[in-house]
Amino acid sequence: MKTSDTPSAITEEYLETIYNMAMEGEVVIGARLAQKFRVAPPTVTEMLKRLVRDGYIEMDTKRQVRLTETGNTVAETVLRRHRLTERFLVDVVKMQWHQVHEEAERLEHNMSETLEAGMLARLHNPTTCPHGNPIPGLVPNARSYLQDQGAVRLSTVVAGERVVILCISEVVEDEEALILYMHEKGLTPETHLLVLSALPEQVVVDGEDFRLHVAEREVLISKAAAAKIWVVREHN
Repeated sequence: MKTSDTPSAITEEYLETIYNMAMEGEVVIGARLAQKFRVAPPTVTEMLKRLVRDGYIEMDTKRQVRLTETGNTVAETVLRRHRLTERFLVDVVKMQWHQVHEEAERLEHNMSETLEAGMLARLHNPTTCPHGNPIPGLVPNARSYLQDQGAVRLSTVVAGERVVILCISEVVEDEEALILYMHEKGLTPETHLLVLSALPEQVVVDGEDFRLHVAEREVLISKAAAAKIWVVREHN
């Protein structure tokens, strides 16, 4: 297998997505990638063949995808620049946390090492992006970050438990829409909340049946949205 010297932007995007899915414990297969990128399965199949050829991924007999060490290195380089840019846009440019994802996507593929070093110095080596996800190279192990923090999906937390939001998932089809949804609900990293019992089925509106107590008010979200929020349980 050979590895391309300079991966294309689309290659980097695939590697980022595979990395994030693996980090969150998801099985990576072509159908899931097709859903994520909103393309036909044959398009993904051809892309995966190229990634295998170039030494970025391996596939087992079940067609499950795994990054090689080279693939992990590329993914972490791009994710570091993406999340660092998001942090810079929030902390220095003063953009809102729900506005920065697309801007960072445009910049991540073309950032020089000089600019990256300058951002790191200006931001004093931050460990997470504004959405709470780890910045590779600035935490002990970004790949095992969720496990190391003892994080679970909010959707798995039972009524009566108190938790703190750690991060918002990056494994979604429209991340910008999800972040805006969380912003409107006041569900940001480091927010403390109490999980309440679910609403009765007959009064559920727009599928929002997952009840939370946040900052002295009740918040309703969908179970699907709750699955995209990683939390850490509070211990008395």
